[in-house]
Amino acid sequence: MQLLLLLSLILSAFSITFDRSSDSSESCEDTSEYHPHPHRPRPHRPRPPPHRPRPPPAELTKCPDTWMLFRRPQGNWCVTLFHKSQTWQGADNMCKTYGGRLTGLQTGQERMRLAEAARRIVQPLTPRNASVWIGARRKPECPRAGVCQDQNSFYWTDGHTTGTAGFQWAAFQPDGLVEGKFGVQSCARLAVFSGGSAASPRHGAYDDYTCEYLPSRVTLVACGKKATRY
Repeated sequence: MQLLLLLSLILSAFSITFDRSSDSSESCEDTSEYHPHPHRPRPHRPRPPPHRPRPPPAELTKCPDTWMLFRRPQGNWCVTLFHKSQTWQGADNMCKTYGGRLTGLQTGQERMRLAEAARRIVQPLTPRNASVWIGARRKPECPRAGVCQDQNSFYWTDGHTTGTAGFQWAAFQPDGLVEGKFGVQSCARLAVFSGGSAASPRHGAYDDYTCEYLPSRVTLVACGKKATRY
């Protein structure tokens, strides 16, 4: 009887110990569920330096010797004169051998500067007038005089000159005369007088002319090309 009582006490004690151990294990599991690992901060990354704008390109101002520099918004332009009597196309081809084209004139200031340079060349050659081939041709949509306004009847052919401010026609020009098999006058030349504007108001003004004609008087060729850095 005493042995049975002793066994009963031992089993009761073991049962109590097992229950406490189980509760403790569940408590540990609950604690791990509600206490996750702490968040790790992201490493600091330095910001890239601010973008620096590129400096503007250097202005191109170099022209060959004896060439004049014309400053233009779209890029500087070099111009020179050659004394050679030939057709308009022959003059343009000659300019190409120097890396240029027959030049247009973008402003009235450019036009008169070229006229004065031409006057200094022709003064020793003739006491009268001369002419300069320039890079302008009649527009196809303006086949004769009166179809278009004078300022809009021709266009610049050098691929660089813009606008119409450089067009200054002599009185009653361009008249669009028809010259036989050559058709309407479709090229332009600048008039030069040895005495300058004092000798004639036409000095520095334009006249339309037949492209295929060889001018009979002293004729100059005005070539232009882009300025370079060196």
